[in-house]
Amino acid sequence: MLLFRSIVVGLLGACCLLLAARPRCEVAVRSLPAYPANVSAWEGPRPTIVDVAPLIAPGELATLLRLAPGEHVIAIDDARVAGDLEAGALLARVDLAPKHYVDLTVAGPLGERRVLVLLH
Repeated sequence: MLLFRSIVVGLLGACCLLLAARPRCEVAVRSLPAYPANVSAWEGPRPTIVDVAPLIAPGELATLLRLAPGEHVIAIDDARVAGDLEAGALLARVDLAPKHYVDLTVAGPLGERRVLVLLH
């Protein structure tokens, strides 16, 4: 019993020492431009994944999408849309059920790219 207590006290001391000596971490969020200036013509735009937190209002979904200047949503879940107003109306009516996703096709000056919106 005395040996067990000594081991437990030693492990607790080691844990406290490791917690006290751990390095401080800093979380920094930096936004990147939609297309870096050095994107070559053959590479083209890359797909984007937007992770959406639970309990978001349906009207706030469109504000989470970051589009570069000159880009427009041209399809939502492979259904073509006529313009920005129709795209906004369809996004506002999206079912925000957990474990669901919305697939957007965005067209811009560098071509088309896909945006996947994951809902939790």
